[in-house]
Amino acid sequence: MIYDKAKAGRLLRVVLEVTEGALDLTTRPGGEPSLRSPALEAEKTMRGLAAKGDVDGMYHEYLRLVQGGVMLRTLERHHHKSFESELYHFVKIYLEPE
Repeated sequence: MIYDKAKAGRLLRVVLEVTEGALDLTTRPGGEPSLRSPALEAEKTMRGLAAKGDVDGMYHEYLRLVQGGVMLRTLERHHHKSFESELYHFVKIYLEPE
C-alpha cells in the first residue's frame, strides 16, 4: 500500500472538482437533484481515504466510481467534468514517482 498525504491531497482535488460540478447542478433550477447523494457519498469516501493518505485505496475507489458511471451522462450533457473525463488526470497523478 502507498501512503502519501501530499499525493492523496492532489488526488482529492480531482475528485472535488467533479463533485463540485455535480453539486452545482443539483442546486440549479431545473437541475439534477439525483446527483446529490452519489456526489456527497463519493466525496465523503475519498476525503476519508485522503485523510489517511491511502493513495491505493483512492485509486481503487476512483475506478469503482468510473465503472459505476452514475453521473457520467448527466455531467457530460451539462458540459461538466465527470469521473470518466478526469480519469487520465487522476491516473497521471497516481502514477507519478514518489
